[in-house]
Amino acid sequence: MKSRNQPVRLDPPWLAYTDLLSSTLMIVTLALVVSALAKFVNQKPPIIRLSDEANFRFATGSYSLSPKFKDQLINEKLPEIERTIRCYGIDTVELIGHTDFAPNSGSSNLDSFQGNKNLILSGKALGGSNADLGLLRALSVERFLEGRLRSSFPKIEYFSYSASSYVDPDLSTSASASNPQSKRRIEIRFTRSDKTSIIPRC
Repeated sequence: MKSRNQPVRLDPPWLAYTDLLSSTLMIVTLALVVSALAKFVNQKPPIIRLSDEANFRFATGSYSLSPKFKDQLINEKLPEIERTIRCYGIDTVELIGHTDFAPNSGSSNLDSFQGNKNLILSGKALGGSNADLGLLRALSVERFLEGRLRSSFPKIEYFSYSASSYVDPDLSTSASASNPQSKRRIEIRFTRSDKTSIIPRC
């Protein structure tokens, strides 16, 4: 039987502080991991630009891909495009054609092709405006990429659009006007029809 006067043994106070710090550290670590994982899951695929500044150039008023353009696209951008499709589970590729502010006066016959891409790119299409030219250039790159990617990614869908010479949010009008090469480009964007979040696979 214990004596009533026997002192009660107390744990050192620093043990309680150690437990508290350990718990706090665990909670903070868990929060950081969850935050990093959420950010990783919601990571968007990159936008690939074929810029006039980087020598992806069309002749004035033309939408034909030169041999140099094709070689550069194959050697520099195609591996990046393939990697992006695999990493992000991409099933839709969008191409947006941008032009500079220089007027492109002339007649257009795009409406007569009724949206038939093969006929549009037969060499008989006339782009009477920058909007037409941006679309024709995007379609030319689309056809070339589709031919290169068909065997590896047969289910990819392609859509081409024109942004004409509209100013991007990240480019001021003065900057674009002083450097028209920054406007002349094709942007390649990647999306997934399945909106389920995924973690990039590479």
